[in-house]
Amino acid sequence: MRITLKAFLIHFFVLVLFVIASLAYFSPVLQGKVIEQSDIIQYTGMAKEQNDFRKLTGEEPYWTNSAFGGMPTYQLGANYPNNYAKKLDKIIRFLPRPADYLFLYFLGFYILLCCLKVDFRLAALGALAFGFSTYLIIILGVGHNAKAHAIGYLPMLLGGIILVFRKKYLWGFVLAAIARHCNGP
Repeated sequence: MRITLKAFLIHFFVLVLFVIASLAYFSPVLQGKVIEQSDIIQYTGMAKEQNDFRKLTGEEPYWTNSAFGGMPTYQLGANYPNNYAKKLDKIIRFLPRPADYLFLYFLGFYILLCCLKVDFRLAALGALAFGFSTYLIIILGVGHNAKAHAIGYLPMLLGGIILVFRKKYLWGFVLAAIARHCNGP
């Protein structure tokens, strides 16, 4: 798959548009303001035991008794050594939260539409429409960040599957693997 300079510049400027749109929509984050997300407030309470144990012992707890009568901590922010997918995810979601999730919506859907061979102008417009859809914005407001994370990567996963069906096995595998593993354990 050869990428010309013109195609690279087109995709680069579309990504810049997505960054600008994400920051413009959530412009208060540039002033240091934060959305009070109810689910994040509840998460802070559920993860307290895990964070206290980590601070006290220096070890990573993989179980907590403070959530739902006991559960694994992988959903509450357990740290795993050598988790390179999480590092890649942090590179992709470089904007302040929640603008990072809005950018991820745009990026994921744009990649899906490009895999479907949609013209870049329509793909960019479709990605903006997808990202600004009502439900996706609402879940950011209440703090359903894990759900937003999964929804942001799902179009990339579908794009990878489409590439595999088009016999672009390497690119399809790479895209699907990145989308799957950046989305958590």
